Amino acid sequence: MRLIAPAIFVTCLTGLNIAARADEMKVGYVNMAQALNEVEEGKAAKAKLKADFDGKQKKLDEMQNELKAAKDDFEKKAGMMKPDAKQAKQEELQKKFVELQQTYMSLQKELMDKEGSITQDITAKLRKIIARIGDREGYSIVLDIGETVLYYKHHQELTDKVVQEYNETYGGKK
Repeated sequence: MRLIAPAIFVTCLTGLNIAARADEMKVGYVNMAQALNEVEEGKAAKAKLKADFDGKQKKLDEMQNELKAAKDDFEKKAGMMKPDAKQAKQEELQKKFVELQQTYMSLQKELMDKEGSITQDITAKLRKIIARIGDREGYSIVLDIGETVLYYKHHQELTDKVVQEYNETYGGKK
């Protein structure tokens, strides 16, 4: 019985010590997705990617319209074509269709790679800004609100401060 009492006392002290340390811990929150979209460099990159996407989409639309016109023309003339010519035209249309699909996949991969590269670069810079703010303001930890944090005290959110400092630091640099 005498051994249990000291163990309970030590456990209580340890619990109080952990609670005291938790009170000293300063936690901040950043919504990285929001920050990526709100920093000036992110907005400029997004606009550039959209313009690039629109240009590539226009090219794909033109290829698709050409293929549709060729298919419509083939369907009109197919009844009067010789079997060999008909077969050759079908193969040609199939080849153009495959080419269109390959072009689409290639352009999509290119856009995704560009977006990934830009996002990675901006994220690295955001992390530097977050570390700077965390060190300067005495945060023990800064979490990404993202999809994993279900609740946080809004007065501890640093997103706007991170975006402002990012823009001041990196502004119009690319």
